[in-house]
Amino acid sequence: MFSTFLLSEIKYSLKQPMIYIFLALMALFVFGATASDTVQIGGSVGNVYRNAPYVITMYTSIMTLFGLMIAAAFFNNAALKDHNNNFSEILYSTPISKSGYFFGRFFAALFLSTLPMLGIFVGTFIGSYLAPIFGWVDADRFGTYYLATFVNNYLLFILPNIFFAGAIIYALAQKWKSTTISFVGSLVIIIGYIVSGTLLSDMDNETIASLADTFGIRAYAAATKYYTPIEKNTLSPMFTGLLLYNRIILEKIK
Repeated sequence: MFSTFLLSEIKYSLKQPMIYIFLALMALFVFGATASDTVQIGGSVGNVYRNAPYVITMYTSIMTLFGLMIAAAFFNNAALKDHNNNFSEILYSTPISKSGYFFGRFFAALFLSTLPMLGIFVGTFIGSYLAPIFGWVDADRFGTYYLATFVNNYLLFILPNIFFAGAIIYALAQKWKSTTISFVGSLVIIIGYIVSGTLLSDMDNETIASLADTFGIRAYAAATKYYTPIEKNTLSPMFTGLLLYNRIILEKIK
C-alpha cells in the first residue's frame, strides 16, 4: 500500500510542469551567481574557485532555506489533493492502510521536493561552462568537480532540511486542511530561522550556536572557518565534526 501511494504520487507530479519550472528557477539563480558577480548567494566568492566544493556547499545550504516555499507546494498538494477534490471520504471508506497512505504521500512529496534543488548543481555546471566561453569570467576561476561534493550536499543539506521543514508543513496541512496555513507555516520557519540567527550570532559559545542551527548553515560556516583557499577548493563537506553533530541533532528533533 505504501509503494502504491508513493509511486502514484511521483508519477502524477512528474507529468506536471511545476517541478520543472522550479528546477529551472533554481538553476537560473545559481547560474547567475556562478557566471557573474552581479548575483551573489551568501556573499562574495572571494579568491577561491567559483565552482569550489566550499562555494557549492554554501549555495546548497542557503538555497535549501528558500527552497521551503517550493517544498510547501509539494507537501501541501500531497496532503490536500484528495480533500480538495472531495475524494477523501470515498478513499477513507475503503480498506486502505492509514500509515501506507500518509507515509506514501509524505515520502513522495519529500522526493519531489528535493528534485528542484538539484537545479543548484545544474546551474553551477552550466555557469562554469558558459562563463569562460562568453568571457564573463576567466577560465582559471573554475576548478575540478568532485562527485562527493554533490552526493554529500544532497545527503547533508538538501534531504534532511527538506525533511525537517516538510514534516511540519505536511502536518499543518493535514491538521487544518488549509493551503494558506501550510504556506504560512513555511514562511514562519524561514522567518524564525532568520530571527534565531540573530540571537545565535550574539552567543559567546560558537559551538552551541552551530549545533542549534536547524539548517546547518552556521555549522558548516564554523567548521570551515579556518579553511585555506586550497582546502575550500578541494574539500567536500564531510560527515564529521560540528556538521555531523548538527545533522544528528536535527534527526533527533524530527
